[in-house]
Amino acid sequence: MTDQRPSRPAYDIPASVSAAAHAALEATWTTRERLGRAMIVTAAAAVRDILTGHKSDAPFDAAGVELIQGQDGSLFPTGRYWTAAGDERTFTEAVGETEAGNGIHGMSEWTVYLNDDTRDVWRPLCSKLEYRNGRPAYRLDLLRAAALPLAPPVSASLPSAMVDVMVCANERDRYPAKVDPADQRAGYVKPWFDLDTVRRIAADTQREAKTFGHGSVDTVHVLDGVVDGKPHVVVLVVSWMYLGNEWNEKATQVLRPNAVGRYAVGGHDWCWYALDDDLHPLIPFQPAAV
Repeated sequence: MTDQRPSRPAYDIPASVSAAAHAALEATWTTRERLGRAMIVTAAAAVRDILTGHKSDAPFDAAGVELIQGQDGSLFPTGRYWTAAGDERTFTEAVGETEAGNGIHGMSEWTVYLNDDTRDVWRPLCSKLEYRNGRPAYRLDLLRAAALPLAPPVSASLPSAMVDVMVCANERDRYPAKVDPADQRAGYVKPWFDLDTVRRIAADTQREAKTFGHGSVDTVHVLDGVVDGKPHVVVLVVSWMYLGNEWNEKATQVLRPNAVGRYAVGGHDWCWYALDDDLHPLIPFQPAAV
């Protein structure tokens, strides 16, 4: 059998496929964001309904509610909540076992949509708790959840060039970074740090892990080595909470620098937010405010 050069393409690809793919991805993200927003607000409404017997104008005191993450990544209520004063209570204590059970079941029908697909919406409104029954647990801020607009904000066209800004993810540690104002999720930015700043973040996260436990914080590590006389740097992120369960493969991540040697530590998952000149949060980030 002799090889013959093809005389024509085996098949044709529509010229518009790239634009169609990007449009489909954008539509998918928009749909997920709308779904996440609707389910977050509905979860806050469900807590109110449980505590008031579906009387929307009745007084109640709930500022946070516990949600645990199932094996499929979806969130489910446990029945534990917190008052504005910080007191921990349960739905059963508030309304009785039967009403609490029915309420949790009904609320779960909505929170099941708070999963990996909608994580960029719900995660910024949650704080991590200690594991519960071997599962990740979160406290949803009900006041912020109830105030979340159902529709994503419509913003003017933002420049795609990187800008310099200070960022923060824990209301305490602030770092200089470059961000693309167009690359935001639910108002949170994706900062790119130079190596010196990455070393600061590494020291801060490791110190925090020693103070509060490795299960409550991801740690950053900068490894220096020499190969054939040439120095190399490896930036590693360890998510300790994923160790020992089905998410082991997500526990470690090697970060690759961009073309100018900057690292996107935490990406969108860490919920970095930009700060203005007075160090006030800018959520969403508008470059004109800096």
